[in-house]
Amino acid sequence: MSEIIGKQIQVGVGTEESRGTPSTVAEKWMPKVVANVIERAEKTIDESSQGNVEDTIGARVTKKWYEGDLEMNVQADAIGYFLYNLYGADTASVVAGSVYQHIFKMAQNIIHPSLNLFMHDGSISKEVLSNGMVSTLEIQANVDEYVKAIINFVAKTGAANTDTPSYDTEYDFIGKDITVKVAATEGGLAGATETVIKSVNITFDTGLIRDHVIGEYNPDDIYNAKLSIEGEMVLNYIDDTFKDLFTGDSYQYIEITIQDTSTDLGGGNNPSLTLLLNRASVIDWTREGGQDELVTQTVRFKGLYNTSDSQQSELTLQNLTAEYDTGIS
Repeated sequence: MSEIIGKQIQVGVGTEESRGTPSTVAEKWMPKVVANVIERAEKTIDESSQGNVEDTIGARVTKKWYEGDLEMNVQADAIGYFLYNLYGADTASVVAGSVYQHIFKMAQNIIHPSLNLFMHDGSISKEVLSNGMVSTLEIQANVDEYVKAIINFVAKTGAANTDTPSYDTEYDFIGKDITVKVAATEGGLAGATETVIKSVNITFDTGLIRDHVIGEYNPDDIYNAKLSIEGEMVLNYIDDTFKDLFTGDSYQYIEITIQDTSTDLGGGNNPSLTLLLNRASVIDWTREGGQDELVTQTVRFKGLYNTSDSQQSELTLQNLTAEYDTGIS
């Protein structure tokens, strides 16, 4: 046994064919920056005594599960597995040739399709995690970086795995590839002027519930209890549009598109990811800037459920993956 470095940790993913039952083969091995999903445990302290002054005589494990963060570039095909888990429903269609479009909408239940996560820690440990669920997913975009995804992942159990990692072509994005539009109506987005921004972060929170029961260390199941979407963008302070939205009660549609126009998947179609918020409220606004600096504004917004549209949001993904809803048993 020898030491390893972080680059030797390899990560694969796949949709779980049977909930709670690990597959033997990953559907996608992913380049990553950080992979720190590890086994976790809770211990309880024995507070009984035997006539001694010391505070305890023992401790025992009461709960076990897997949890941690994945950090990677947003990759057009791989990100779809996590979005499918996040939303629970994917409508896939052929765009042209081998190019597909996926429309993710919120499934109105608390048992979304689960994932297997394959964690190969060099030669030390090779496991596949079952009943995996996304707890939070944050997409970060800045001017001078790749567009990043930070995913907090929770899983039920781990099992030994011998799948051999292999990597295929992926498509990533940079800050240049992002456009943001804001309008009072969905129809108004097409003709809306692009909002010129310096950075944007979007955070999805599923409110995961680890359901621990008597008789087992590991959770009986892991449920998604909500979908909260919040974002923050920084832009130059050129007018009071966003300040007025913060101090008022009106709502807006927000469309954030990530599209690599320099890459042709086939027939002139590009890898892309588009988030539509059907009802967004500006929940915080601040302004800052030094004497010799550009004055900027930071706008925080939250996606709300739109009763007229019967949804809070939807995500549209274009890539070369035909489907996400069938795993490998």
